[in-house]
Amino acid sequence: MKNILILLILFTLQSLVVLSLPKYNQDKKEAQELNTRGGLPNFFAKAMRGDPIKVAYLGGSITAQNGWRAYSLEGFKQRFPKAVFTEINAAIGGTGSNFGVFRLQDHVLKFRPDLVFVEFAVNDDGSPAEKIIRSMEGIIRQIWQFNPGTDICFVYTIKETFLETEKNGKLPASAVTMEKVADKYHIPTINFGFEVGKMVDQKQLIFKGVAKELNGVKVFSPDGVHPYLETGHHIYQTVLERSFDTMAAAKIPKRIKHRLPKPMAPDYFSNTKMVDIADAILSKNWEVFRAKDQPLFAGFGKYLEKLGKASLSGETLTIRFKGKAIGAYDIMGPDAGKVIVEIDGLVEDTISRFDAYCTYRRMNFFLIDHLEDKEHEVVFRLLAEPFDKTVILAKNGNVIKNPDDYEENNWYVGKIMIDGNLLP
Repeated sequence: MKNILILLILFTLQSLVVLSLPKYNQDKKEAQELNTRGGLPNFFAKAMRGDPIKVAYLGGSITAQNGWRAYSLEGFKQRFPKAVFTEINAAIGGTGSNFGVFRLQDHVLKFRPDLVFVEFAVNDDGSPAEKIIRSMEGIIRQIWQFNPGTDICFVYTIKETFLETEKNGKLPASAVTMEKVADKYHIPTINFGFEVGKMVDQKQLIFKGVAKELNGVKVFSPDGVHPYLETGHHIYQTVLERSFDTMAAAKIPKRIKHRLPKPMAPDYFSNTKMVDIADAILSKNWEVFRAKDQPLFAGFGKYLEKLGKASLSGETLTIRFKGKAIGAYDIMGPDAGKVIVEIDGLVEDTISRFDAYCTYRRMNFFLIDHLEDKEHEVVFRLLAEPFDKTVILAKNGNVIKNPDDYEENNWYVGKIMIDGNLLP
């Protein structure tokens, strides 16, 4: 009887422990508009007091639009009129979480945010789950190592290839993976796509069209990815406001310090940063200029103060570091060439900075990953020899209209990215 009594007590205690654990969404594939988890306690506490609040938006081109990002900030100002809100716009088109984690320090943390929205589900589509976890964990853990009082919220946008999945009440694969990370760290997630899919399914919305309205029905997007500011982005904002209403009413502690559990991925991106090219050794024929001083590059000046330009084959950029990954934050475009990457005296890869979208200039990056965590000497060497750009452009239905724009094969680099520490 004594042994039975002890077993009953242990069973009761175990049940109480289980009941006290956070209730996470166990079926990660089911689409929910909001998964509150730990909410945004520090954000709401500051907003209610009327404190200054900095809101960061780390994402891709959907967030870069003056849509839900701009609407949400205006909504916060109206909702909390005593608080002073400042925007940190860290959205760059065509980039995912694997770039976001490297630019986190420069584009977000140095501004000391109070709330960080992370939007990468669309641009992470097709990425392996392990890669997404390493990047998203790196973003979360570095934010909370910098300031454990900063709140984080994931938002999931939608594109055409996600539509059927969302209409069926499911999450796309990239968001499924992000939900696992959010569960681990008790981070709230807002799924914009669920409402869009429901409205399309109920014939209240047309997902894609050349006009913002067809036969009296609003159209979500012109291209199946980027919402119209007047329609799709307003749906996103409606979902965001509804979600914030729910989180504001949730019984969550007013102020907390976010804690870091054991990481899901032991090799998560833990020490990412971007290094100025002034800290590298450049061969003699490089040209270094301020982006805002050059009309063709002035639009990149917000994120890249300086750019280095190499034009001749064999020009090198050399850097030493101790760590696990290295890459470059650069500009792709019509007059871009190729870069040979040598690590510790061996050629690691030849990377083209020209692709099927290079009818215009855009910020981009490349990364050499999974290096042994030790000291490395890396040499980036320009390969400016001619190659057939016509064939590459044709893959996306593009043609060369002005051949002079494509004649040169340069490399425009702004920062060197490392997961590790720079060596002298």
